[in-house]
Amino acid sequence: MNKKIRPFRFMECAVLPLATGISAQTLRELRSAVSGIPDSSIYYHFWGRMIRPHISESEFNNDFASWVNNSIKDIKLAEVLSAINPDRFQKLNEIRVILENILDKRLENEDFLSWKKADRDFYFISCKKLMFETSCEASLPEELPSAVKKASRQSFFYHFIDGRRRSPECKDDFTQWLEQFPDETQEARKKIQKIDPYLFSLEELKEQIASLLEESFGKGGENTDV
Repeated sequence: MNKKIRPFRFMECAVLPLATGISAQTLRELRSAVSGIPDSSIYYHFWGRMIRPHISESEFNNDFASWVNNSIKDIKLAEVLSAINPDRFQKLNEIRVILENILDKRLENEDFLSWKKADRDFYFISCKKLMFETSCEASLPEELPSAVKKASRQSFFYHFIDGRRRSPECKDDFTQWLEQFPDETQEARKKIQKIDPYLFSLEELKEQIASLLEESFGKGGENTDV
């Protein structure tokens, strides 16, 4: 007997920035501060860029790399920091250790840039996530593409990006929900899991997932409400 299928209910998400009172003017100060900041600050400076307003796009993938490039003018170090892919680490403290190791290695050079004062201080920001229920839901795989398209950027972020961090198996919420339909969704789940969320903007990811779901299940019904 088939078990009852639970609908996919979309949640709205807000990431509230919180001042830590910690800042850095030099690479040495940055390295010292990284060891003591809360995990939520690591989260914010790697993932927060996806859902906060942008004045201009950056070629670097996290706030640390952007600051090192723009304010310290250490392009090589910025490139190394930008290469850190947080999606490969289940625990935020693992990312902290990577940051510490990279900065330690850089500071071994004892050159001018390791002591140079930045053009602009780096202000460490922590964050708090707030979740809210919405009326948007999908009951069948065919309804999911339309629902994903209608979802806000913040909602998509919560289910696709944050979902991987919340799952011990690093599975996003869409993939976990589709597991209720094991045979018909197997290929779609494999394709979703192969997408690296850190290589694209949130809008690009949303479009990719919606297109992938449409290819797998069709455009589906329009009976989802936002």
